[in-house]
Amino acid sequence: GPVRRGPQPIGKPMERRASSLQRIKDAADWKRIGLHQKYADQTMARPLMRGWFHALTAFIFTALIALDAHTLSPGPVTWFAVVTFVIPYWASTALHCVPWRRRTAHDLALALDFLGISAGFVGQSVGWVGVSTWRGVDEGASWSVRFAAWCARGNVSLAAALAWLLTCALCNRHRQPVMLYCRKARFAIVGANMLLLGCVETALCHDWRLNAALQLLGRVFVPWYFLRCVAVDAGGRGWLPLWDGVWSPHENWHCAILVLHCLQLHAVSIHHDGESAFVTFLEVVGGSGHAGG
Repeated sequence: GPVRRGPQPIGKPMERRASSLQRIKDAADWKRIGLHQKYADQTMARPLMRGWFHALTAFIFTALIALDAHTLSPGPVTWFAVVTFVIPYWASTALHCVPWRRRTAHDLALALDFLGISAGFVGQSVGWVGVSTWRGVDEGASWSVRFAAWCARGNVSLAAALAWLLTCALCNRHRQPVMLYCRKARFAIVGANMLLLGCVETALCHDWRLNAALQLLGRVFVPWYFLRCVAVDAGGRGWLPLWDGVWSPHENWHCAILVLHCLQLHAVSIHHDGESAFVTFLEVVGGSGHAGG
């Protein structure tokens, strides 16, 4: 007959739980969050302010969205804010602020940071187009709406390809660092994400001055500054302020991206709601202040 197992000792689940907590504790030096000078893969030095900028931005926007979410636009604009300021910025914080001890944890954080960048472009594209990305555009819709919807769908496909590539990178991390695995292909995918988002913005942003600012900053300055001053093999220092060991070109790049993201949120909220999302955020903060008073 079947072999019956006796009751498991009560201590076993507790031991497994303690073991899991110990693995989490050993994964990083939690007492030195944001203070370490090297990454676990030893590919780059870490300036003191690396990651803090994104941590602060992620915290502020997470708090604003959670503070009074029902007063925000329930559809594309809130989605846009989440995929632009919350998910990618927390992913960046996990990579840059946490002093990972285990190489596996660091490589996973690095892959999520790369994927978060692509997901930001994809989510912004979908935020512009809205439900038409999935349901299809209405009959009689303009060519610009149809074009934007196809660009958004293309961006979703590219993000899926990048997710597969990063999975391969994690599986082969013992042979080649995740940072360097299929680097050109990864750059090509993210570059295509960026261009497709630019096509969506150009098709749907009716203020040509605002769109020109978005394209010059997002499609010219940000990628140029990254390749010139920020990439692992970049040799330039640029003309923006630097402080050795504290503030590097990477932090200047993050500042430029934040300005770009704020412009993008302003543009997409005007497109969908007729007013800037920052007006809504100020109303949320003001209303909460009155409620607290």
